[in-house]
Amino acid sequence: MSVISHKYIFIAICAILASCSTNTVYHRYYPIEGNGWKRTDTIFFTLNDSLDTGIYSTKIGVRHTVSYPYRDLWLSVSLPNKEKSDTIHLYLANERGNWNGNGTASGYYQYESDGPLFDYKEISDSVIKVCHIMKGFILPSITDIGISISRSINPEENKK
Repeated sequence: MSVISHKYIFIAICAILASCSTNTVYHRYYPIEGNGWKRTDTIFFTLNDSLDTGIYSTKIGVRHTVSYPYRDLWLSVSLPNKEKSDTIHLYLANERGNWNGNGTASGYYQYESDGPLFDYKEISDSVIKVCHIMKGFILPSITDIGISISRSINPEENKK
């Protein structure tokens, strides 16, 4: 099997596993095209019009290859109804250089981390924007960026 075939099998398995959550209302990955993720390339996630207002939690997902040159990844995440963007610091590898996340034999890894909570109040404001804020202009070896949104089970607990 080719490396590309392994990637699509890995993506299909991840999609199946992600669909098992009953609270998940949105789950999507976008591929990074070209030779890497440019700092000027913002990923836009458009939420469904049928999404109810309420408190939601997010998970940020990153797919990369073993040739990603850094241990971490800094992201800026702009959520609906928030004036300021959230800064997310993801550790894709530990101090010894071992990847944190699930990998395949063909060298692809998927890492997922909790993102910020947000209060979705207006259906008209339905776009989440994600971009990297790393020092390098182009990040090589990032293959996909994703987001998963789930309805918060106990909104009162999340306000603490």
